Amino acid sequence: MSSKPLVAIVGSTGNQGLSVAKSLLATGKYRVRGLTRNVDSATSKSLIAQGAEMVKANLNNHDEIKRAFQGANIVFAVTNFWDPEIVGGDPTLEVRQGKLIADVAKETGVEWLFWSSLADTNAGSNGTLKHVLHFDGKNQVEQYIRKLGIPATFIYVGFYMTNFDSFFPKVTNPDGSQEIPIPFVTENTPIPLVDPSKDVGPIVAAILEDREQWRGKAVPVAGERITFGEAAKIISEYSDVRTTIRTLDAETIKDFPGLNNEEMIEMCKWFNYGYFGQTEARDISVAKKLHPGITTFRQFCAEKYGMK
Repeated sequence: MSSKPLVAIVGSTGNQGLSVAKSLLATGKYRVRGLTRNVDSATSKSLIAQGAEMVKANLNNHDEIKRAFQGANIVFAVTNFWDPEIVGGDPTLEVRQGKLIADVAKETGVEWLFWSSLADTNAGSNGTLKHVLHFDGKNQVEQYIRKLGIPATFIYVGFYMTNFDSFFPKVTNPDGSQEIPIPFVTENTPIPLVDPSKDVGPIVAAILEDREQWRGKAVPVAGERITFGEAAKIISEYSDVRTTIRTLDAETIKDFPGLNNEEMIEMCKWFNYGYFGQTEARDISVAKKLHPGITTFRQFCAEKYGMK
């Protein structure tokens, strides 16, 4: 049996978990076991080729999680609110999955748990925002983990740079310019940006080098904090297409059914409070110290559109 610590990764084929798996395998210091619903997927096969063990596990099933955690020293866990089973079915399921992960981690004697968390927007807005479930649910699980007393670090991942192509797709105008429609924010609203596929893993690997100093800490993963307007200017520069932010209000959002729901509207309103709220994760200089090469939005756009 290898003496290398075994790290079990929940969400191993998604952006965050895959980044952690690749980074830890690259160090040569850890064994990696990825949890997945499909061990035959292309991503699973790629991780196996890199040296990972992949196991099938349903996050609603105690026994399957327990089997996957057996012998694990460390667990990294991220749940997916946008799974159709959750967002399209039972939005409370994410919290139950997170608590089950925590319970099994304690039951199996996991030495350290990384939980991908986010701010409590309900508390942070003094009860004004009650429907940002993919933030608040993760924070509920964080508080549960703290009460269980499991040694843990809480990873707060910023606004995905890819969101400008997924959740907030650009709209082309007749003159060839483009707008990014976003509800209830302006070009002056700041946002911490991250390329999760590249930068979550190196930060987790750095924390593991001296994990005790990160016990109970909320650690940000964000390359920089810029305004939405600054992000649009950078997209303009690298794409050669004039890009601006279009602020949607209660009337104009009706033209964008994908954004016109309580979850998305209140999430965007939350950005005006600060993405990380008043948590210690708001100090994103911590991310740069842990990972000096963390991706900036310029670097992301240079790779996406080509160097300028």
